[in-house]
Amino acid sequence: MSKTFGCLFITLLTLISLRSEAKPHMVAEVGRLSCLEKTTPSSKFFSDLSITLSNANKTEQSFIADTFETIIRMTNQQQAERLLSGLKIKIQNTLGDRSSGGCLPAHQLVRNEIHLARKCEKIGEIPFREGIFVHELGHFIANKLNLYNKYQNEVLKRCKLTNYMSKSRAGKKHKNRNEEFAEIFAAYLLYGKELKSKCKHSYEFI
Repeated sequence: MSKTFGCLFITLLTLISLRSEAKPHMVAEVGRLSCLEKTTPSSKFFSDLSITLSNANKTEQSFIADTFETIIRMTNQQQAERLLSGLKIKIQNTLGDRSSGGCLPAHQLVRNEIHLARKCEKIGEIPFREGIFVHELGHFIANKLNLYNKYQNEVLKRCKLTNYMSKSRAGKKHKNRNEEFAEIFAAYLLYGKELKSKCKHSYEFI
């Protein structure tokens, strides 16, 4: 089975199952890493994109590099450098708790930096870290290119692919559509068929 067919086949099975299941909270929970292009991570690979990666183990280096390789294949090397240059990724064992309660899996409290945790002190290893990283990458690109307002002005219909597009896990509504954009970015890379089917205008914006 080819990689492309396998990715589409898995996505099709997911679409069928989701018709009878509740809407996912985040793309990270249902996205397929098999949809990412594969590459061999190296210091040169990251430096060519002007990206700094700190404290990442081999598994983390691989899924981060695969994400960037996918962006390169979707665009080209020059465009990928424009999107990603200046990014600093810092992996830490824990990041503490959210101000609203619960574990903090990632944050971008420092401009141009994605901080990604491995564990929560109370629950152990954080699940779906790869998808969470792609979501955070969407925030980075939106901030860098000022895409939040552009998205809101050009895509009038809200995408409701996941619950997190409109509200937090605790049920608090988001004040803007920034999380919607980050979820759409993650879906474009990891959950494209579903995004295109349910949120065509959002898909086309990316």
